[in-house]
Amino acid sequence: MRIASDFPQSISDTYTATREQIILPGGMSYLIRRDDYPNPICIWNYHPEWEIHFIPDAQGFAYVGDFIGPFKPGHLVLTGTNLPHNWITPGAPQLKGRDLVLQFDAEALIGVRAVCREFDVLHRLKDLAQRGVEIMGPEAIEIGRKILDLHNHKSAGGLGCFIEILEDIETAPQKRLLASEHFISSYNQLSDRRHRRIDKAIQIMQSSPGTQMHEVAQLVGLEPSAFSRAFRRMTGMNFSSYSRSVRVWRARTLLAESEIPITDICFEAGFNNLSNFNRYFRLETGLTPRSYRMAARIRGKSVVAAQAISSAQYNASVPVT
Repeated sequence: MRIASDFPQSISDTYTATREQIILPGGMSYLIRRDDYPNPICIWNYHPEWEIHFIPDAQGFAYVGDFIGPFKPGHLVLTGTNLPHNWITPGAPQLKGRDLVLQFDAEALIGVRAVCREFDVLHRLKDLAQRGVEIMGPEAIEIGRKILDLHNHKSAGGLGCFIEILEDIETAPQKRLLASEHFISSYNQLSDRRHRRIDKAIQIMQSSPGTQMHEVAQLVGLEPSAFSRAFRRMTGMNFSSYSRSVRVWRARTLLAESEIPITDICFEAGFNNLSNFNRYFRLETGLTPRSYRMAARIRGKSVVAAQAISSAQYNASVPVT
């Protein structure tokens, strides 16, 4: 359990929040899980995905943006993109399954609402989610039961239940916004500035894969230590791991699309020697650079062959006039 001094006291302190890395299950629009408390991931955190957080039986303190307040059994909150949050039960030795957590990429789902109108509810909830909203009254308990049912029967009509939960949150008569407008305005300005710097850093790394961290930090206007912390928070990776992935990506492109010798590709991609290049390339892809190039050529030949067959079939089907 974190002590009180670990919690944010000002807008700038919110950057002590950890970015939670969320991976949605394959073929699913959402992730649902039940967490024990204390838990390594139950910390002051944020993530681009929206989150519905239901606590059936415990009590403690909720932290959402600059909101701090008590919670009791039946507590239900929706938080939006990158809004820092945490729920603490002081002195609890171990609470099995304290939290039911439902996470999803709302922006992606809003993007498909033109063809799947059911997701239009997310567009209507966006302003509430931005500040974090607590659902209160008997409706919170009823929605919580549906979340529990979704968790217990993940494959049985899950998407329909998920949308029903969202619609129930929208129509619940008793709701209160949590983070203040001032917090959201100030936090978004700081957050946007940090994100723009990291986006610029990634562009630099992609165009010049061999650029060192202190050089990138200088180009985006941050001290190396501050840059390193911000980069990890906003990408979920440290600079060296991300840089290596970018360099391997560059090498893969050159191997597949050019006849440049492998030794030259090693340095073109930003590696300092062939031994490191071979080792890291194999770690990332499971193949040596030579094997990768051969596999890419086989794929290319199969695509050409398929196009030739398709063209021949089309020509044979066109009547001669």
